Amino acid sequence: MAIKRHTVIVEGTLAFRMQRVAAARAGDHGRDVATLPLLAARLAGGFARPADHAALVPIVARALTELAFEELEPVKTRPGMARAVLASLARIWAADIRFDDLRYASARLSDLGRIEAYLQSHLPTGALLPRDLRDRAIAGVAHARATVGNLYFHRLISIDPVWRPLIKALAAVVEITWDAPGTHDRSWFPGTIVFTTRSPSQDLICDVCADPRAEVVEALRWARELLSDGKTQASDIAITSADLGAWDDHMLVLAADAELPIHFASGVSALSTRAGQACAALSDVMINGLSQDRVRRLSLLSPYLSEALPADWMKGIPTEAGLFEPEHWARSLEPLSRSDGSSIAATLMPVLRDLDVGPQAAVRLGETLLRGKSLGLWQEALRLGPAAAMEMTLTSLRIADESDPANNVVWARAADLVGAPRKHMRLIGLSSRSWPRSDGVDPLLPDHVLSERDLVDLPRLERDRLAFEILVSHLGSRVALSRSRRSADGAFLARSALLQRKVTERPLSRTRTPEHAFSEGDRLLARIDDALSLPRIQAVMSCWTDWTRRLQPTPHDGGFGKEHPAVVRALNMPQSATTLRRLLRDPLGFVWLRALGMTAPELAVEPLQLDPVTFGDLVHELLRLAIERIEPAPSLVGATPEEIDNALGAAARDIAERWPLTQAVPPRLLWLDTIDEARRRARRGLTIDERFGPGTRSFSEIPFGNPQSPAERSDPWDERQEVVIGQSGIRLKGRIDRVDVKPDRRGVRMSDYKTGTAPRSVRDVILDGGAEVQRALYAITIKQLIPEVSTIIARLIYLDTMGSAAGLDGDILKRAEGTLLRFIDIAVEGLRNGVAYPGPDAFAGYNDLRIALPAALDRYQRRKEEGFNAAQQRLAPLWAEP
Repeated sequence: MAIKRHTVIVEGTLAFRMQRVAAARAGDHGRDVATLPLLAARLAGGFARPADHAALVPIVARALTELAFEELEPVKTRPGMARAVLASLARIWAADIRFDDLRYASARLSDLGRIEAYLQSHLPTGALLPRDLRDRAIAGVAHARATVGNLYFHRLISIDPVWRPLIKALAAVVEITWDAPGTHDRSWFPGTIVFTTRSPSQDLICDVCADPRAEVVEALRWARELLSDGKTQASDIAITSADLGAWDDHMLVLAADAELPIHFASGVSALSTRAGQACAALSDVMINGLSQDRVRRLSLLSPYLSEALPADWMKGIPTEAGLFEPEHWARSLEPLSRSDGSSIAATLMPVLRDLDVGPQAAVRLGETLLRGKSLGLWQEALRLGPAAAMEMTLTSLRIADESDPANNVVWARAADLVGAPRKHMRLIGLSSRSWPRSDGVDPLLPDHVLSERDLVDLPRLERDRLAFEILVSHLGSRVALSRSRRSADGAFLARSALLQRKVTERPLSRTRTPEHAFSEGDRLLARIDDALSLPRIQAVMSCWTDWTRRLQPTPHDGGFGKEHPAVVRALNMPQSATTLRRLLRDPLGFVWLRALGMTAPELAVEPLQLDPVTFGDLVHELLRLAIERIEPAPSLVGATPEEIDNALGAAARDIAERWPLTQAVPPRLLWLDTIDEARRRARRGLTIDERFGPGTRSFSEIPFGNPQSPAERSDPWDERQEVVIGQSGIRLKGRIDRVDVKPDRRGVRMSDYKTGTAPRSVRDVILDGGAEVQRALYAITIKQLIPEVSTIIARLIYLDTMGSAAGLDGDILKRAEGTLLRFIDIAVEGLRNGVAYPGPDAFAGYNDLRIALPAALDRYQRRKEEGFNAAQQRLAPLWAEP
């Protein structure tokens, strides 16, 4: 039997795919499924096809560049102009408005008419604009019975005026039937209209949820409940809204967690795929500039770099290095090579130089670094917008979902679901802002240029209203509704005007216990008994209770067993003044840092200025390098101001080139200014005052307590000699900023440089609650390294001012030394006994390890402070020392 050809006309990808599935299931071999543009292309014959968006955007962009306009001239170079022009042209084409029609004559339409003419002359062979395609199709209507057969318009709410002449011409040749949902005017239609049967009025219930995420959670719970009955299939279920934007990301994440079979009819965000992330990584470097973090991420995601470079190619580069310029990369990559001996720089440097060029090299960068899907996305983004706006363009790109809607729950726009309704539909987002949506004004065609009634056959607001009415009244379907009380940013949302008829609202708490959880996490969150049976949850609850309910210290606050091996190992390591300060003022932080190795991550983001700690390191590095260049090294004796300036200048030049290869530094101009300020302060440290009596020798940046040092220094001491303090036997290791020694070595003056702002009461500071320990520690160190010393002066010198130093000597210094050693022994004993709780520095804003403490830090501190002080009652008096 001969196949009887007929064509079903649909609107939207979902209806297109579902009609093909229906034809396959029914064995209807003569059925063709098409949209109106595809129908016109079939009738036009040959290689005619509708010009798609990807082909039109770059041509419109060229037209804006090459043509001169009357009204659009001042704005034609604005970002996004090509897409805005194409959107306006699409509306004009859909309304079948001709630019030569005197009823619509205006300078704005004349400009758009020039662009249309440019398009017609520059389109690829076979690609046609809607009106030209329609006219070509009308010319081939005589062959319609053989090429398309009878037509059936499946659930189209409306048909744009541009296609109506074609349908009227077809009506004279083939039978045309329209399954027409809704009540829109169809008096122009020449064929047979089949009005959709409406179901009896349902008693609708609208779930009122907290926010868009809660709406998605409830929708997935609803879907899981339907699937659990063993009869309902995934293909019977749909979740929809007028616009998916506010819910789409939540649906993508939560659906993956739920492991539910969900088909995204409008596609998934390109940035949710590896190919999209590769494009995002490339655009990040191209637009925001080079940095180690950005290049590292790109090398992992770029198909080219991941193949061309070894997996551990950055192993030899310090993670703290910013590397914001190609020259920095060139010097860092110079010593690196592949296992086969070839240079990594030879592969990477051409790419880095192209990246440094920026958006101007976007095409070349995409072709070099991307492959397959990622390259396709990159090229699509360049067609849709300028390279400089790549980051914004990528957020709007979507990739078709490869899963089959016939076997999955569908997440789709309401306008698409009208063409393929299901037995169970949940309509979400029924708030005044989201459904129905207000009509947007065309930015290029405001009402005074072209009336909205002439431009749009069915306004968006009316289309949303019709979609709602059609879905809730679909015969044989059960409909559930939901809306949010507040938006994602917390704004109050009123109910939709579509819910004015009798709809019962049911408030749903975010923390309610659902009958059917959508995922394992949802089940455990809703059913506390199930969650508490799991060991990991029991541990979490125990920790939370200890943090928030108990006033006394608990193991979750920092306690541990006596003589813990990790703590003993940490205490046996050489300590610096900085680590001993942490031991005294934050015992728990000492354990985290020294025993567990916890450190804050260093992000190589280009700073505008160095943080205070790094700036202090810079000043001390300048001092060290300058001293090494002063002859005779390492003494300052005999060095003239000119020699000191020359040594500091050479050290500054060395640091200016070397530091960017090891850590993040400011942009070049600010970096040079920072070095100048550091050089000024370093010079004050080297020339602050006269010698410490006749014949005094001065030394700067002198190391001590380093047995592994290959260098033996005799002046002023042997740096390999061990320094052991207190009854606990703590070993010290460090570097003293400056030491002045009298000829008989019986008098020594020690200076500790500070690059911060000098406090007003600096002269009254002795130990400052354990925060200022350098003077006392270094005095103890000097007594061991220079046994013959009888007089020691220990000073603090703030390099940001010209004020005099704050010194300790005599009995005050001796008492400070004794007090400090006593509390160090107490702190060490406490750690060995398992007592290590937060101290004053644990809650300070500069403490990077605060992130490991409970989130409500102020309340936690107030709740636990008395208990911590009681547990560390022997150490706590130090914190009140002046």
